[in-house]
Amino acid sequence: MPQPKLGPAGVTRTTPPAKELYHQVVQMDTSAGDATGFAAFVLPKGSIPIEAFIVSSGANVAQTLNVGTTLGGTQLINAATCNGAQCAVVGTAVGAQMGALQTADTLYYAKASAQLTNAVKIVISYYFPQQGMTW
Repeated sequence: MPQPKLGPAGVTRTTPPAKELYHQVVQMDTSAGDATGFAAFVLPKGSIPIEAFIVSSGANVAQTLNVGTTLGGTQLINAATCNGAQCAVVGTAVGAQMGALQTADTLYYAKASAQLTNAVKIVISYYFPQQGMTW
């Protein structure tokens, strides 16, 4: 059994243990194919996606982005916008699988609503819960 870590002034910390975050990064280019959609990444069984960011070097005023289990699906990201050079949290445009335990290895697709004006990166962060936990 691992030894407890000592915190400030000799205080012993035992719970909750720190969690390691993992990330999937998806590049969406200005090609017409990215408006058709593509298989982007797999989230492993037992993982929990907890945040999504969109990173862009320029505006994509008329386009929205979806990430889901089908082409155009919205299970992780639902019609998120990226209207400028920014790194933005997806915010309220998250789907029903955000924060949900993945019960199987799950393939996710990325799709833009129309051909992008500027390339973007979508970053999905996830972690694995402690043994026996689902959070």
